[in-house]
Amino acid sequence: MILLKLFVPYRMVNLATRISHAFSQTYRNQFSLAIPDWRLLACLGEYEKLTAKDIAELTLMDKSKVSRAVKQLADRSLLLREQDHNDNRAAYLSLTEQGWELYSQISPKALAWEEELLSVLDTTEYRNLMRIMEKLENQVIKMATHNPEKEQSNSH
Repeated sequence: MILLKLFVPYRMVNLATRISHAFSQTYRNQFSLAIPDWRLLACLGEYEKLTAKDIAELTLMDKSKVSRAVKQLADRSLLLREQDHNDNRAAYLSLTEQGWELYSQISPKALAWEEELLSVLDTTEYRNLMRIMEKLENQVIKMATHNPEKEQSNSH
């Protein structure tokens, strides 16, 4: 019998979902962004120029969510699409001046929100958390690489 309270995959997914939804209040009301919109904006803020496929891989969002977010941000003149000259099916995405302005307004709020979330941890706990997350992420990647069907059949 699985006790969900002790089952790490369940706890991690629930925590990540709670964090994502709570954090989304930082940008949803004031800036009218949905979670996928923010993730796309944040990726372009960090990497500057990416394809939709790159963003899907970085954020683990499915292609349809990324496509909708691209359309929403493009409709608001927050991002540019530049056709890839080597592959007509692909386009590079980057932030417009308005997109950068929005990103620079949200980023300090995001960092402040993260600081408040992590304020319950001391320095050692924070370092341990980062090490543990890295170890688990590497282990999941290793497990998926050795047995790709295993990851798909065991999704939570």
